[in-house]
Formats: sequence, structure tokens, C-alpha cells
Amino acid sequence: MKHSAVIPVLAAAAAVLAASCGGERPSVPDGANALSLFAVDTSNIRGTGWEAVAEATVRVSSPTFQFFEEYETGPDGWAILERLPAGVYRISAEKINQEESYVILGQKELSLVYEPAAVDTIFMNYQQSSPLAINEIYYAGCDYSKFYFYDQFIELYNSSSETRYLDGHFLVRTTQVAEVIDPEAEDYALGYYVFAFPGESGVTRDIPIEPGEFVVVACDAIDHSRFGARCVDLSGADWEFFNSLGSDYDNPAVPNLYPISNLTNDFSMNLAHTAVLLSDGTAWEFGMHYEASVDDFKEYVNIPLATIIDGVEYSSNPDSDRYLTIRVDAGFAGVGMARYSGRSVQRRFPGLDSNNSSFDFEIIEPPSPGYQ
Repeated sequence: MKHSAVIPVLAAAAAVLAASCGGERPSVPDGANALSLFAVDTSNIRGTGWEAVAEATVRVSSPTFQFFEEYETGPDGWAILERLPAGVYRISAEKINQEESYVILGQKELSLVYEPAAVDTIFMNYQQSSPLAINEIYYAGCDYSKFYFYDQFIELYNSSSETRYLDGHFLVRTTQVAEVIDPEAEDYALGYYVFAFPGESGVTRDIPIEPGEFVVVACDAIDHSRFGARCVDLSGADWEFFNSLGSDYDNPAVPNLYPISNLTNDFSMNLAHTAVLLSDGTAWEFGMHYEASVDDFKEYVNIPLATIIDGVEYSSNPDSDRYLTIRVDAGFAGVGMARYSGRSVQRRFPGLDSNNSSFDFEIIEPPSPGYQ
């Protein structure tokens, strides 16, 4: 059963082309393909071998032209994908069990040339919820007329049944420098702003995050709603980024994360594209990387991949160059989200972490610090 669709623009474009060329027939047939897709769970989670996946949500999009459709598999695990123009397609299938905190996921990419009745299979597998994860990121800003984005925050969540501890953990904003680091060729992620919780990871136990608890870390822990109707009240945040080396605001009632470097900047996030990491803070090193703005090498922080607990890359443009390796995050959260929109990205249910933010996150409005 098909649930919703956005009408593709390829047909309109072909019509315009035909009219401008004296009625010539398009070289690629439009909307002629039908794909019978079978969704199968290969996880053997029930001990019964591979099983058809009923009521799975199937999303179909194209990286080459504007196309998006959403379907649902029937009781036998089949979905009929109709009216597909010839082209390349990305297909994802998911079935979420919120009560037991797991998701069955599958992804594939295929190319359809004129083939009225194609048949294919999407193989799905079980993904357990992450015990400690970044649950929400609010970075877009709230007021374009004032260019106001100081109400940014990051929300953490413990989906496990055990108390976890944030002592010595890092929250990191990544970046891409002019030398263009290939994230797939390195065993570290590049840290631009790196702020640490007090204490020593694995040694002190002063900062617990209880099962089912949300922890909000604000860039500035004040009531920002007085500066704009869509701005967020963060006066009740649990933690606050604070840099004593700069002219940074400090709410004395809220405990601080401090930078590990000598930068004078406060923690802030790009309004369109960057990545945020949660690291256990057990290992890191300074690295010199070329920075175009100063035409010289500048000190950054190399965060070993082995220390990264969770990483989320977001971008308004799905074709952006990646900052993170797909070993940390294979997708983008926030695709299509505008600057100063007063919207945030949040996991579709707390703890869901397939390491692909395209599937794990949705855009919400208004932001919900503390999962209100």
C-alpha cells in the first residue's frame, strides 16, 4: 500500500523539452517502471530464520532528480513500487519496535532502465538502540531578522537499563579544512570545538545519566525566547558550554563544559552543515591542518574513531561533501532544513541509532530540550 507521494518533476521537464524541440520524444521513458520489492529480515532474532517483514515502511528517492515516494509492505512482505521513471534509486526499509527499542533496517541502491515489471529484494537486519546517544541537535537558529542562533543545544539520552557516567566525555563539533581530509582514509575525526565534562572518563563517577534520562547541554543557558518568538528557553539546561578565555556568557546556576584547547571561541554549530560527536575522552591529540582563512597551518584536535560513542552529521544539502566517515554516520540529518527556521533534528524515537542519520532523525518544530 502506498501511503504518500510527491509528484515527480521529470514528466513536466520532459514535456517542456518536447515542446521546445518540436515534439521530439524523450530519450528516457517517463514513469514506466514498476518494481515488486520483497522485504526480508535476515537477523534471525526470533530464531526462525529469515522472515518476510510485514508493515515495513519503504522510502524511495532518487539522487539524480526530484523524486520521493513512501510505501508499506503487506502481510507477505511485498510492496509494489509503481510509476518509477528510469533512473537511479535509493531505497530504505524500516520497521520500528518502540516498546522493545529495536529497529529492523535495510538499504539498497539500484538503477532502473525501461523494465515494466522488475523484481528485487531488500535485505533487512536488526539494530539495537544505542545505550548513550545524541538524541536532539538544535543548530538552525530562530530569528533571521536578528541573525539569532545563540539558543543552540545538544541533547543526550541514556536508553539502557544502567546508569552511565559522563565524566571526562567530550562533545565535539567537526569541520572540514582546506586540505580536504578524506574521512574514509583516517582513523580519527577532526575536532574544531572540543569541550569536556569535568572529571576523568572511566575513573570518576560524579556525572551520572540515569536510564531514560535526557541531558541538555546549552551553548548559553538562558531564556532566549525574549529575543524572538521561536527562540528556545534554555534557562533550565543541565549543562552549559563555557569558555573563560573569551567574552562568553556564564550562567552560574548551570555547571560548565570547558574547552580542552586555548581557543577563545564558545561552542557553536554551523547553521547548515557540520557534525557533532560524543567521545569518551580517553584519547585525543592535537594535529596541525591547513586553514585557508589564515593561509597557514592551524591546530585542531584529532578524535580517534575508537573513542567515539556517537556521531551525527547534518546538512541541508544531501549532496554535501562528508565530514564524517560512514563508519560513524552514513547519512545526513536535517536535509532541506533552512537557516533560522526555529527547527531541530531529533531521533524518531530515543536511542534509535543505526549509524545513518538519514533514517534515524526527523525534523521537528519547535525544538524539545529535555524531550518535552
